[in-house]
Amino acid sequence: MKYLFKPINLRKWGLYVLTPLMMLSCVEDTDKVDKAALLEWEAETLSEEGLPAGGGSVSVNVDWAYTQWNIRVEEVLEGEDFIDQITPRTAGNVSIEATSTAVTIRLKENPQPSQNVVRLELRSLDEDISHSVVLTQAAKEIDPVMVHLDPNTRFQTISGFGGGNMMWGFDYLNAEEIKLAFGTGAGELGLSIYRVRLSPVREDWPALVETVKEARKYGARIIASPWSPPAAFKSNHDLIGGHLLEAHYADYADYLNDFVQFMAGEGSPVDVVSIQNEPDIQVSYESCDWTVDQVYDFIKNHGDAIQGAQLTAAESFNFKQSYTDQILNDSDALENLDIVSGHIYGSGLAPYPLAEEKGVEVWMTEYLMNQNSGVDINNWNTEEAVIWEESMGMLETIHGAMTSNWNAYIWWYIRRFYSFLGDGEQGTSREQTLRRGHAMAQFAKYVRPGYERIWANYTGTSANLGITAYEGNDQVVVVLINWEENPLPEVWLDLPVNISEAVSYTTSVTKMQEETKLTLGEETVTVALPAKSITTVVMDK
Repeated sequence: MKYLFKPINLRKWGLYVLTPLMMLSCVEDTDKVDKAALLEWEAETLSEEGLPAGGGSVSVNVDWAYTQWNIRVEEVLEGEDFIDQITPRTAGNVSIEATSTAVTIRLKENPQPSQNVVRLELRSLDEDISHSVVLTQAAKEIDPVMVHLDPNTRFQTISGFGGGNMMWGFDYLNAEEIKLAFGTGAGELGLSIYRVRLSPVREDWPALVETVKEARKYGARIIASPWSPPAAFKSNHDLIGGHLLEAHYADYADYLNDFVQFMAGEGSPVDVVSIQNEPDIQVSYESCDWTVDQVYDFIKNHGDAIQGAQLTAAESFNFKQSYTDQILNDSDALENLDIVSGHIYGSGLAPYPLAEEKGVEVWMTEYLMNQNSGVDINNWNTEEAVIWEESMGMLETIHGAMTSNWNAYIWWYIRRFYSFLGDGEQGTSREQTLRRGHAMAQFAKYVRPGYERIWANYTGTSANLGITAYEGNDQVVVVLINWEENPLPEVWLDLPVNISEAVSYTTSVTKMQEETKLTLGEETVTVALPAKSITTVVMDK
């Protein structure tokens, strides 16, 4: 049998078979080389000059091929992230050859007087390729703040700053708590007025002796406030509500005087006695109602029976000046009144020109802020930032009292979780100073009784500052409150007299009476104010 086909010459035909295969292989190798991923940018141009504080936008080209990519803020190196938007943030395609994409980066405004620095990263999402660049945003330019002082223009004399003892029960401030509250050493609060309750039960009086005696060791003045006269003197024969019967006016005056004499005899004298706490509200606890005319009648006709202490009225709930106007306008009644006083719940924080005209001191004798935890203790938020925001509100009332020419400011309880010393509740401990107490200390510890407030003002900025200044004991003291969210790195104080040394103390959400020794210039001293803070500058002559 004969074959119809001839045998193949492999040597001859093998070349024809292998050649296309080799060509195909070369084409595949060429495609692999041509489709290599590419990712580059020229972002270095963005870092050559600082980006503007005012925000705006900048652009950069991304050169890429055969890859998908993304731009992100890799790390905030200083300040805050100021990149608002990146368009496009993600782009590219693994199937597209060499392309250039314009990227727009929108910047936030920098309201801070300090620069922001971030690291921006360009990275491939499918290849091991990345680049980064450090971008710096300039600080906001802030006009210099210059504080001007004039010791020749004087206002009120300061009587002090203080707080209250526990008003019910007998768990009064102990010796260590008194030291923390009234001492002037490191970490102490420097209060100078101690408010105590004048009980309508005589048998309660001895319990006050030791705590008052301790406070007086630190030079504290004592003010005693009654919540009610003895029940037997009242219209309803009860310690809650009712009013003082006119037939017992003299008896009540003698009762108040007996308390003053008792405390003096025990070596714990009282400096100021009130006739009534909050005569103008009706409550469900120990209280007594007084009309304006009743307060006037009692002070005018029976006030002189109280000897050995100054007399104050009327501790109105929201400092109704009508409760003492009539007394101030009657010279006979005025002979028996030494201090007008009131509280500022809801309203009442305002100058009292009539009292100033008559030369009578004005005392704010009670106020508190507690996140409404008196209604429900669970309302209390223990976050420091939340507590500090409310403490700034307290400072606003103290500043307002000083600029209204008031002589004294007294907080409610000294020892309470929302006050100056811890009480063991809401994460606080006994014998622990709290940040709110250190905020009060910025006034109390450095603006001492007998100092006089002097004229102070500032220029050169739109920032919202609260500034008061005082002089006494060869010192000039300036209290500066920065209400703003932004810090002020340089505040210049114009020195009105020769100063030998200047020290600042700052309390904020992160500081508690933090001390800084300041460098004196020829005519100025410079201090930095953190955001939302209070700073007291003490300058020795």
